[in-house]
Amino acid sequence: MPYVAAFFLSVCLWILAEVSVFGVVADAIGLGGAVLLTILFSLLGLTVLRRLGGRARDVLRSALDQPSQTLRLSSLTLRSGAFAAIGAALLVVPGFLSDCVGLALLLPAWRHQELAPKPQAQNTIDLTPQDWHRIE
Repeated sequence: MPYVAAFFLSVCLWILAEVSVFGVVADAIGLGGAVLLTILFSLLGLTVLRRLGGRARDVLRSALDQPSQTLRLSSLTLRSGAFAAIGAALLVVPGFLSDCVGLALLLPAWRHQELAPKPQAQNTIDLTPQDWHRIE
């Protein structure tokens, strides 16, 4: 039950923040400009979602047309596609905070981040600062 209350509270705070930011943007560029900008971001999100869906459909179709070929997708590719889809969905949701998060998730620099540490070479010794000192 506390998780439901925390989720409800966080959604209420997010909506309050979205309305506040919309008010600030509407004050800065006018109500018509803020509404137009919200509609443009939603259309951009729909366009990106459509393009991603078309790409996924083409990959599935090629995999089904050639069953002898194995379909190999790396975890980085899957994660990048998932981040792009979440970012596009956030663009569709009206609100400037969700648009900022959605745009950040669409950037390749964010989508292609390696989350796991890279393995070190076998002949590399990792020392802490206490394990070594500089020789003059």
